[in-house]
Amino acid sequence: MPPTRSPEIESVARRTVQAYAGDFETLRNLMSSDPSLRVLGFDRDEWWKGSAVFDVRQAQSEQQPEFQVRIAEVEGFEDGEFGWATVFSTIVTPDEETQLRTSMVLRIEAGVWRVVQWHNSSPVPNQQVFGVEITTTLDDLVTSILSEGNQMPVGQTTEGTMTLVFTDVVDSTPFAERVGDDKWAALVAQHEAVIGAVTASHGGTVVKFLGDGSMLAFESARAAVRTAVEIQKATLDAPFSVRIGVHTGEVQRSADDLFGLTVNKAARIAAAGDADEVMISSTTRDLIGSMDGVEIGDTKTVALKGLSDIHQISPVVWN
Repeated sequence: MPPTRSPEIESVARRTVQAYAGDFETLRNLMSSDPSLRVLGFDRDEWWKGSAVFDVRQAQSEQQPEFQVRIAEVEGFEDGEFGWATVFSTIVTPDEETQLRTSMVLRIEAGVWRVVQWHNSSPVPNQQVFGVEITTTLDDLVTSILSEGNQMPVGQTTEGTMTLVFTDVVDSTPFAERVGDDKWAALVAQHEAVIGAVTASHGGTVVKFLGDGSMLAFESARAAVRTAVEIQKATLDAPFSVRIGVHTGEVQRSADDLFGLTVNKAARIAAAGDADEVMISSTTRDLIGSMDGVEIGDTKTVALKGLSDIHQISPVVWN
């Protein structure tokens, strides 16, 4: 069975983060007593193992000013005897407020959920880390594409009708934080290999990979939809979910990229979808007609950010 949302884990995660402010009796009760317990804090040297976390936190509480933790959002999931959670909160002191991001892994010990791994971090801009601004959300990606669409490259371009497919890993940032950089990089590489193979098998082209997503192009609308469905099926056993948008229209092509309103709309349709969904535009829906093994769900009317008017999109029922 796939992982399920866990209100119980969310409650434990919430109480654990709140106890971080100085309720050490509660903190001890909610965290594992096993020597494998690991806690990572803000500071470079805050990498604690086992019971050392309680001794260090006790000492820190005597040195730092009093503070409160204001929780904004909690998500928790369970899969058998293990679970995980993410908490977005703010540390409030008399002088300032600091954003806090917490990820934790839990397991059942003596019949109750206890934290076995806990990581606190305070976000800093990518500009500070990498020296440049990089894409952080699908919305940023679409905004970037919209900008690119207004800056056609100098040189020869051609026009033509194509069906475009945009894929996106849902909630990739907190997932990557939870599994770590090495594991995330390996999962992305595997996912891109699947996308490349499925796209090629249906005569499509991978225009570009986008960190945790992709832009694919097809001359056949049916081939594009079948590719989208197969990518979803191939991702069923992956530890993450994907949303996909498909749209058909005129594009302008340079040597290695595509531009125009069709590109923008396809990206926005992907952003309008939910986890595990394949959403297609009304144009694509009309072109594919009736397809064996493909059922089209109820059409809905939506506004697509950055585009005028309203648009009709439909889900492909694939599972």
